[in-house]
Amino acid sequence: MSITVLLSTVVFAATLGLCAAILVGGALYVRRIRRHGLEAVLAGARRHRELRD
Repeated sequence: MSITVLLSTVVFAATLGLCAAILVGGALYVRRIRRHGLEAVLAGARRHRELRD
């Protein structure tokens, strides 16, 4: 197996993993908004940001 094929396979797997992570993260965000409502999610984000600062 040549190094080119190996690197191509690694890059392809990394790209698929990144796309999957973006899709899963988006789905979790949409589910959270549907369960709790947009205002509650934004209020939680504000509260989290204030605690961090």
